[in-house]
Amino acid sequence: MRQYTHGKETLCPTSTRFVTNFIAVQSILSQKDALRALVTPREWTSSAYSKDAKAKECVEEVLDSKYWKQYVDIVKLTEPLVCMLHIVDSEDKHAMGFLYHAIYKARHEMERRFRRNKTKVKPYLDVMDSSWDLQLKRNLHIVGYWLNPHCFFHVEEFEKYRFTTSSLLDVIEKHAYGDLDLLDKLTSEMRIYKNVELYFGRLVAIHERSKVIPDIISLS
Repeated sequence: MRQYTHGKETLCPTSTRFVTNFIAVQSILSQKDALRALVTPREWTSSAYSKDAKAKECVEEVLDSKYWKQYVDIVKLTEPLVCMLHIVDSEDKHAMGFLYHAIYKARHEMERRFRRNKTKVKPYLDVMDSSWDLQLKRNLHIVGYWLNPHCFFHVEEFEKYRFTTSSLLDVIEKHAYGDLDLLDKLTSEMRIYKNVELYFGRLVAIHERSKVIPDIISLS
């Protein structure tokens, strides 16, 4: 195999356990031509290994175009999710301010990749939506998105999620516990942030929007 893959393995090591299967599939797909070439020369067909029942089954699949089409679909479906999961698993930045946008970005990318075959992607989107609605669709995730300068001040992108302002107000009202002075203070800070006033309007703050990672939002 290494002779045909020029020394490359079909499984690359990864430090992140949840992407092992994805990396394996992606790696095997990248070696499609090499693996097909491996099982067609006389050196293989005349060997004792080629007579084994499991080997025959393997060769049949490797030479089957439908088999490789399934590999392509799996990679197209899972790659956006793997990118999203990298954010959650990252030790370099907190996920709270990025998860809301990441989940929808992954979903939109999956739809885009299968826009000509929506029926194929729909079952996967349904599972994704179910998990999101039951476990992750919380106002705190939306607040994390809204208060993440990297997302909020990306004007073209934020236009799609302008409705998130309502969820932010819900959280503010809930955690102010009817304290009108606190409500005034929080909504005032919200306007300062939104309108890029005071320290948010300083050159260094604007410059650091996409560089500085927002801290964990803590509301009790």
